[in-house]
Amino acid sequence: MNYIIMDLEWNQAVCPAKMVRTPLLLYGEIIQIGAVKTDDKFNLIDKIKINVRPKYYKKMNTHVAQITGITDTQLTSGETFPQAFKRFKEWCGNEFRFITWGFDDLNMLADNLTLHGLDPSFGSDYINLQLIYNRQLKSEHLQCALSTAAESLEIPLDVQVHDAFNDAYLTYEVCRKLDMVLGIAEYSEYTAAIPQPLFKDAVNDIENLKKMVTDSRVVGLKCPKCGETLALRQWLFGNGKSCKTIADCGCGESFLVKLKACMISERNFTVMRTVFAADDGDITSYENKLKKREERRRQATERIKSEENDDKDGDV
Repeated sequence: MNYIIMDLEWNQAVCPAKMVRTPLLLYGEIIQIGAVKTDDKFNLIDKIKINVRPKYYKKMNTHVAQITGITDTQLTSGETFPQAFKRFKEWCGNEFRFITWGFDDLNMLADNLTLHGLDPSFGSDYINLQLIYNRQLKSEHLQCALSTAAESLEIPLDVQVHDAFNDAYLTYEVCRKLDMVLGIAEYSEYTAAIPQPLFKDAVNDIENLKKMVTDSRVVGLKCPKCGETLALRQWLFGNGKSCKTIADCGCGESFLVKLKACMISERNFTVMRTVFAADDGDITSYENKLKKREERRRQATERIKSEENDDKDGDV
């Protein structure tokens, strides 16, 4: 079996109002495919780079243009996604397994395949090299950047990163520095430690962020085990657009619920809902964060009262 070490670059909408919403909420449209093919001993067999002409996001997002160096003019010279994917799929062959740096590339590939009516399961059996790197290097950064990993392994960064082929080849160089035989043998253990959602969907047409945690379409969640309505605890906000809570059911099960909002246009948000099984660690973490929040609020209230008393004393 061969390994296909792949990297993708994708463009994004120039503004939230321009985001594609059907047949799915399209966070990115692939504009470059880069890959290296190796045998099972990680000897180099072949390499490929394909530029893709987007169908929807035809103007470069400013941020994406800055990090990739790709211009609007360059976008027009690529192949259509169906053409590019057909060539890439044939190049991959029949017996292979993808290796990527992180989870994002395969999720983005699945979205783009869905967008064009193609099978989104292509290459779904893949290896996230980050997990092997983190285990073998004992990295504390769960989402370590590829360039950071390369530097830690003393791999020269003498090419432009955020180019699909360059990043694919850099990922290959990281593979060569790791014990891939051991990493692949233990890979199922790494992934078993990553919680998988029991339920995930999107709720469209939320009027504003304040209604994200009050709209019945969002918070009216059913227990994935028995189907009864879940009782939600207080929401903890990580920022203005994401939050989480613990949900309890009368059947004795508890769940971790996460919400993430994406602005489509003014007064129009889509909220992603994700539900996980909650273990004791999840519940303890939630309760500790809730206590810290309440303590911060108490200290803020006391500080305000103290300042008000100081003002009164100054007026006497």
